[in-house]
Amino acid sequence: MMKSFNKYLQRIAVCLLSCVILLISTSIFANSPCTIYFYNPETNINNFASLKVEFDKYLSSYGSFQFQPFSDSKSFEKFIAGRDDGVFLMSSWHFCQLKRKFPIDIQARLVGISKGKSTHEKILTSNNNIINIDLLKGKTVASSSNEDYTKNILIQMLGEEKRDIIDSIEILTVPKDIDALMAVGYGMADSALTTESSLAKLAAINPKQCDFLRTLARSKEILLPIVAVPEQSDENIELLLTIIEKMEAVLDGKKKLRMLGMDGWKRLGKLERKYLGE
Repeated sequence: MMKSFNKYLQRIAVCLLSCVILLISTSIFANSPCTIYFYNPETNINNFASLKVEFDKYLSSYGSFQFQPFSDSKSFEKFIAGRDDGVFLMSSWHFCQLKRKFPIDIQARLVGISKGKSTHEKILTSNNNIINIDLLKGKTVASSSNEDYTKNILIQMLGEEKRDIIDSIEILTVPKDIDALMAVGYGMADSALTTESSLAKLAAINPKQCDFLRTLARSKEILLPIVAVPEQSDENIELLLTIIEKMEAVLDGKKKLRMLGMDGWKRLGKLERKYLGE
C-alpha cells in the first residue's frame, strides 16, 4: 500500500514538473525579443557595439525588441536565412542580391529618406590629373562603402568593358563619405566614390579643394536602404515596423536615424518597387 502511494506521489511530482517546464518554455518563447537585423555595405561603421547599445535602448522602451548589427555580408546572409523573428535593415542593392542568390521569402516594406528623397546618386570624382576613366587603372579610389559594393557600383557606372580597369583599382575604405573626398585632397587617393550631398558639403566647407575635383561619372538613381519583413509576418513584426516608421517623429529616434545616415522612412510605392525590380 505504501509503495503504491509513493509511486502515486512520484507521478504527481513528474506531472507538476512537466507543467512547470511547459510554463517556463512558453514564457520564454512569448518574451523572446523581436529583432532588427542590420547590415549595410554602403556604410563603414566601426563601432557596432555602440550602435547596438543605442538602438537597444531606444527599442526596449517600446517592448521586447532589440537591434543586431552585422559587420560582414556572409555572416548576415547565413544568420537570417529562414528567420521569421524580426525585420531586416539592409541596402537596397544587397536586398536585390539576396533575392537573386537565395530563395529567401522576404519583402521590402520601408525605404529610407534623406533630404526628402528615397534615392541618391553616386558620383565618381578625381583629382585634375585624371582626365578620363582609362587613367584610373591601378589607382586608388576612396569610398565609405566596402570593396564589393564599391566595385559593383563602378561596374554599373562604367560598364563591363571597363572591368579590367575596375579590377586593377585599389579601394581605400574610409569612415564617412566626406572623408573619401578629403582623401583625394590630401593625396591619399586618386579618386572618390561619394554622393552628391557630400560634394555639396565639401563645396561649402572647402570650396578650393572642391574646385580641384573632376567629375568622371555618375550613377543612375540608387534606392536608399530598405526594411524588409518575412512573407509570413506576425503582430510583433508589424508593431516593430510601425516603431521604425515613426522614428522621425521622436527626438531620440531622429538621433538614431542620423547614425544610419537617414532622416526618416516611407512605405514603398510603385517607383521604389521599380528600382527593386518588382
